[in-house]
Amino acid sequence: MHGRVKVRTTEEERARKEKERQEKLKIYKHAMQQIFHKRKEGELDKNLLELTGKVLSSNPDIYTLWNIRREILIILKKADESEEEMSQLYDAELQLTEYCLKINPKSYCAWHQREWVLTTRANPNWEKELSLCNMYLKFDERNFHTWDYRRFVVSQCKPPLKDEFDFTTDKLMDNFSNYSAWHYRSKMLVELYPDVEGGRPIEDSHHKHELKMVQSAAFTDPDDTSAWFYQRWLLGAVKTNIEVAVYTVSPLKTTVAFSKPVNQTYVASKIRLFINNDLVNGEWQSCSGNQYDVLWIFKHNTDVTDSLDVKMEYDNENGDVQKIPGVKQNGNTYVGKGEIDFQRKYSKPVIEELINQLDSCRQLLAMEPDNKWTLLTTTVFLHCIDAKQYHKEIIENLHTLKTIDSWRAGYYDDLITKWSLEDQLAIDYKSDSIDFKIKFDDKITSLPHLQYYSH
Repeated sequence: MHGRVKVRTTEEERARKEKERQEKLKIYKHAMQQIFHKRKEGELDKNLLELTGKVLSSNPDIYTLWNIRREILIILKKADESEEEMSQLYDAELQLTEYCLKINPKSYCAWHQREWVLTTRANPNWEKELSLCNMYLKFDERNFHTWDYRRFVVSQCKPPLKDEFDFTTDKLMDNFSNYSAWHYRSKMLVELYPDVEGGRPIEDSHHKHELKMVQSAAFTDPDDTSAWFYQRWLLGAVKTNIEVAVYTVSPLKTTVAFSKPVNQTYVASKIRLFINNDLVNGEWQSCSGNQYDVLWIFKHNTDVTDSLDVKMEYDNENGDVQKIPGVKQNGNTYVGKGEIDFQRKYSKPVIEELINQLDSCRQLLAMEPDNKWTLLTTTVFLHCIDAKQYHKEIIENLHTLKTIDSWRAGYYDDLITKWSLEDQLAIDYKSDSIDFKIKFDDKITSLPHLQYYSH
């Protein structure tokens, strides 16, 4: 019929597209042959720049061609091209990368080439680059390539950190589901609001503020994982101190176990063994042979016999001196146990916020009992607030999580083992006995805190 465009059949359309693809492939192969021939002949010139640029304009992810372009620009610079000419070449390179990024905003090659140009040329315009990042993050606020490039630009032009922090807030308000923005925010936080005591990731007042913000994000979409992971970082980055867990002095050897790995400099300067009030001299040796270890052997020549007064002193991280007496055991062996506490320490305002959020999680669980992230967060909150008081509920929750999130059952089994051992160890270390036994019903799937059993 007149005036109607003929509609191609599926076979005709497929054949037409295949013909176009073959024609493009032929042009591409011919261009690549020319490029590699010129490179082999050492013809690294502006003509080759033009040729590689045409290919990259269609396919920005041919890394070799970007390498060739860098070689050419370096050669042209050494060939005494004028400063103005080199500036024009660098501008053209930036224009090419920008064109390529419009084709593929997630092109590793194009972003890397742009970074190389800016660190190579004189007087780069960093403000323009920051604006470019803003533009691309408007198109896709979750493009981690742009976030990575933004961190590079910020490291060069150093805008006010508060401005960058506020930028992450704006992006998160647009879309909470943004791993890159949460990650970048965490980097800003520790610099803007550091904890002066060094025990927490950030100061208490802002720690509480961030927990409130992440709660809003998590409750907006409980199935989105980005906010939950950020919350785990906020709760997990609390510093734990180095403590002497247990030491054993026997005629054969003296061993000292620590709560965290320490090096030889630490043990030599912080740990002192006294027998009958005399300081014992000796040498320290890592049990595993590693530079850092949780178990150290103290080699000395002092006789260890019956009826000795044995004690160990160590300087803790608060500057106080801790003293641990050695208690006589069988066979001229003396064992000293430190005070252990696996409970993470949070400030009162943060604990109050965690209790409030725990109540909110329980309400959400009542509506969505099978939501993995809400149940896991409830469990983490219980462990952070008071692991001993809520131990039974914590273990029950982990068993429930194994059912509703069976793909990660092994992870929950490991948590059950770890937290059950910590609960049992805290009890054992308060008793007079050194005969420690693992006393819980679940299977052991990992072996955490082995150094606490080293006596």
